[in-house]
Amino acid sequence: MSGVAFFLAANAWAQSTGQLRGTIMDNTGTYIPGANVQLVDASGKAVAQVSTDAKGMFVLEGVNATTQYRIRVSMVGYQSYEMATKALNAGESSSMLIRLEQQQSELDEIVVVGYGQQRRGDLTTAVSSLPNVAAQVNRPLSNIADMMQGNVAGLTVMSPGGDPSANPKVMVRGMGTLNAEEPLYVVDGMPYYGGPINPNDIEKVDILKDAAAAAIYGAQASSGVIVITTKSGKSGAPRLNVDLYRGWQTASNLPTALNAEQYSQAYNQAYATSGLNLQAGHDAQQNPWGQVTRTNWMDEIFQTGNILNANAQISGGGEKSTYSSSFGYHDREGMLLNTGYKRFAYRLKSEFQLHDRVTVGQNFYVNQTTTRGTNTTSSYSGAIINAIYMNPAAPVYDEAGNFHGTVPSDLSGFSSIYGDTYNPVALLLRPTVNNPTLNLNGNAFVKVDILDGLTFKSNFGLNMRRYSLKRFDPKIPEIGRANLNNYLTHEESKEDRWIWDQQLNYTKSFGDHNLDVVAVYSAQKTRYEQFYVQGMGFEREDDWYQYIGNAASLPTLPTSAVWEDALTSAIARVNYNYANRYFIGASIRKDRTSRLSSQNRSDVFPSVSGAWKISSEPFFNSSIINDLKVRASWGQIGNIQSVDRYAFNIPLSTGTLTPIGADGQLVRHFAVNKQFNPNLLWETSQSFDIGLDMTIMDKITVAADYYEKKTLGMVYTNDANPHAGFAQGPTSNIGDILNKGFEGSVRYNDTFGEWRVGMQTNISVNTNKVLNLDGYFNDFIQHGDNVRGVVLPYRSTPGQRLYSYYLIPSAGIFNSQAEVDAHAVNGQLIQPQARPGDLRFVDTNGDGRINDDDRVYMGSAIPKFTYGFSFNVDYKRFDLNVLTYGVSGSKIFNGYKYTAYNAASNGYNLDSRVLGAWTPQNTNSDIPILSRQDPNNNFGTASDWYLESGDYFRIKNITLGYTLPLGKFQSRVYIAAENPFTFTSYTGIDPEVGSVGLDVANYPLAKTYTVGLNVNF
Repeated sequence: MSGVAFFLAANAWAQSTGQLRGTIMDNTGTYIPGANVQLVDASGKAVAQVSTDAKGMFVLEGVNATTQYRIRVSMVGYQSYEMATKALNAGESSSMLIRLEQQQSELDEIVVVGYGQQRRGDLTTAVSSLPNVAAQVNRPLSNIADMMQGNVAGLTVMSPGGDPSANPKVMVRGMGTLNAEEPLYVVDGMPYYGGPINPNDIEKVDILKDAAAAAIYGAQASSGVIVITTKSGKSGAPRLNVDLYRGWQTASNLPTALNAEQYSQAYNQAYATSGLNLQAGHDAQQNPWGQVTRTNWMDEIFQTGNILNANAQISGGGEKSTYSSSFGYHDREGMLLNTGYKRFAYRLKSEFQLHDRVTVGQNFYVNQTTTRGTNTTSSYSGAIINAIYMNPAAPVYDEAGNFHGTVPSDLSGFSSIYGDTYNPVALLLRPTVNNPTLNLNGNAFVKVDILDGLTFKSNFGLNMRRYSLKRFDPKIPEIGRANLNNYLTHEESKEDRWIWDQQLNYTKSFGDHNLDVVAVYSAQKTRYEQFYVQGMGFEREDDWYQYIGNAASLPTLPTSAVWEDALTSAIARVNYNYANRYFIGASIRKDRTSRLSSQNRSDVFPSVSGAWKISSEPFFNSSIINDLKVRASWGQIGNIQSVDRYAFNIPLSTGTLTPIGADGQLVRHFAVNKQFNPNLLWETSQSFDIGLDMTIMDKITVAADYYEKKTLGMVYTNDANPHAGFAQGPTSNIGDILNKGFEGSVRYNDTFGEWRVGMQTNISVNTNKVLNLDGYFNDFIQHGDNVRGVVLPYRSTPGQRLYSYYLIPSAGIFNSQAEVDAHAVNGQLIQPQARPGDLRFVDTNGDGRINDDDRVYMGSAIPKFTYGFSFNVDYKRFDLNVLTYGVSGSKIFNGYKYTAYNAASNGYNLDSRVLGAWTPQNTNSDIPILSRQDPNNNFGTASDWYLESGDYFRIKNITLGYTLPLGKFQSRVYIAAENPFTFTSYTGIDPEVGSVGLDVANYPLAKTYTVGLNVNF
């Protein structure tokens, strides 16, 4: 029973005063260290105060035998407990056992913040937590970003598709910079760089979103901080947890190419439209082979990918130690042939009490991953787009079992009409790739309780990363895009990083005054080394011959890279609250980096925050609202991630482009091809936040925030100054970016008899704007992302969103020559090369012609509005979890249309939707007329004809579980579906195509179905 004290013994002591001793546990029998125990007299004044040790024990000395006292116990995350002590005679001692009950209110939840933890109800900054972590870790995911998508307000997770070698981009409160915008990950109190974390190791995830919350982590935290707490052992008998699931993933909504007969008919129509002679290869009489469909290339490259995931954890502990050891294995086949992801992971986490005031511990994690992705982002060599391009009359293999080309050798005279296409199955199966990445990550700490409330902790972390890549590309002899050279690429890299933190914490309560002070000195250093070499001309292509020493030549000289990076920081933070009503926090951090010149190397970044808990005021009396708090914060953080490691220095490049001597041999040269900038400053993230936290009827929790986040002095490589004579401009502070918005979340939890219900919804609204480009050599930034080097749709300019689409508007298709003639200014045709069936472009500036001056800004791929909803219900032994996610205000540039709808390009096969292209008999079409010539530049114009809504609503996960009645074994079986339903108007394969929004038939997300088992012994 909660808070019941059991008086266990009374012993005689030869003293004039008494002694109170006790042990504090939770309802599971786990000791509670660090609990605050006060002895309070009749006036309410605390006359003595101690904290419990690692075994939950406390001793209060000098208890006056003639005075009646009360004992008061408090601990973050538990309900406070108070009781009267029995009267003690002189020299008497009393011992007791107190059990504390965990707080039920979400505002009493423990939140891990920078170098410490707080009650959620005491927070003065914007911090969110990943809900229902136990359910999230059982989903068939390989990274934490996918776990957070749709679950956390203010967090935008943009997946690049389903490529197993790619990771989603995580943005906290919008896009704030063009360089290295990733949140900092902190695991068990230490910045983490150790490769993918096994989801089953995760116990808790907290997200620090505003600058005041993240400022204590400084130079690497300007894009937010993801704080992960891994599972730890608990005192008691050993516990074994086993988690297994098996899954299958498939692709859906795939495009369809023309069959062989349609292929010929479409191009015959395109030649006729252009007034050109029909090609013999598309004539059924001259090339009957080309009229027979032998292969559906999309079916050939996709497969049902198998998934196997296994995890085991053993944990436990004694009076002075705890331990947790876990092993994880994840093996995922990709949906495209010969793609996949495999991870082995092992973690050992332990803690030992060497003395009443000395605790040591360590956390060791090793993981090895191998990934095999494929290129789907190129409209030349992408696997999916080549499955559209490839001749459907061609089989996958010839009679000898070799990969087949676009035509058989005896019909090679017809090959030109089919274009320089790869056999997409060969594109996936032919290369041999081995790319293991090994990460060793560990930290060890010692913690000393110097005095009551004053602790010192020294924590040393080490991360070692080893990467190896060997890729062998055999010859491509088949007709199409042939290449009679073979290549071996070999790359090795190693990175070693150490971090050492020295931390002092002081926590003290003085009646109604509560003080928490943290001081940290942190230092870290990284060393990296890499080399790259490529050989060609291998006489044999057997596995045993694929070594660089067997290459006939090196097309380029080997390259290497080496760098060192250092960062030191001095940090201080103070949190104070009075009577659980008024809260204030402040921090200051001085960072010093090796990446900037000596005069700019150091900078100071402050933050301040405050809160008023209205519900703790004496005048507040509500039976409906249990907790009500308003808070506000302001802070600055320096961003060193955006700065090159030697950006301030004179950059030397090296290459082998200089021919010397009669034979023109290429020799190595060194040159300065980029301006240097010794005046480069820190990029700074500054944010203001005002928020509200509220609990209603102990069932509904509400959090709402309005924020403004500015990036000041964004770091970016400048345009080249034409008067300086360099190929590249300097790395500079070029301008300021603003993100502002609103985010809110509502959670509801309740119990009705044997029913337990939980719901959560979150929304985020963000607007992004470039405030200025004052340090840039141009009025705008022209981004180089493109479709086949022809269509460049992106630009950033003041007053617009970062990475905006900059396009010429279109207004449908000309249906007649009269419409073409009417599209004129002062009698001059605006599109003189247009014909019926061509796109009508808008002359936005009224100058009577279509060119880049008619471009306008049309939004970006970053959504303006994101939302998520989750629902969970338990009934007896059954449980059901549903997670949804949606975005709005996002645009996608469907560059797939450039070649898949365009008969004027290379003769490739086309998407079957061109069967509905414009004709005089089909004028209600949005696809231009099929033609072997494109005088109107329908496809080469960067227009909004390519632009589509990227809005979607997705059912992310549905899981149904059942707990088996197996006595002392806690066993649960479940079935789950990941991404089973998506609702969108986007005509491409999948609306999640990455943060830029450029789609040329990218690798789609999978629909995944799993069956799993959880067993706890």
